[in-house]
Amino acid sequence: MGGLGFALPAAAGLKMALPERPVVAVVGDGSALYSIQALWSAVRYGAGVVYVILVNGAYTVMDLLAQQAGGTAPWPPFPEIDVAAVAAGLGCPAQRISAHDELLDALDAALSGTPEGPVVLAVAVAPDEVFAP
Repeated sequence: MGGLGFALPAAAGLKMALPERPVVAVVGDGSALYSIQALWSAVRYGAGVVYVILVNGAYTVMDLLAQQAGGTAPWPPFPEIDVAAVAAGLGCPAQRISAHDELLDALDAALSGTPEGPVVLAVAVAPDEVFAP
């Protein structure tokens, strides 16, 4: 738990503190983009985190909160941002996932053995229609 942008660097720090434990961070693409450069640090320091980034090209939770308050979101969606390509550009192996079976296979592969560094699984998801905390 934490604010926007917390998950990526926190997961790397956890893995560095407890290298013998598997660490999987599940985060939305909007939150991930607040601190995407943390992937470079995870690569640099060999933090073998499995990052599952749920990609819908929007700040969906924030959009739904704005709607609940009777307004519209003042920020734009970002469907053109390719999270896997950004991760790869930072030196982090990344894979685009669009099907459940692909995700299961990718998780099995990423969690088998001891990872030498981080990996990003960019999972395409549809935006939620309702937000109910």
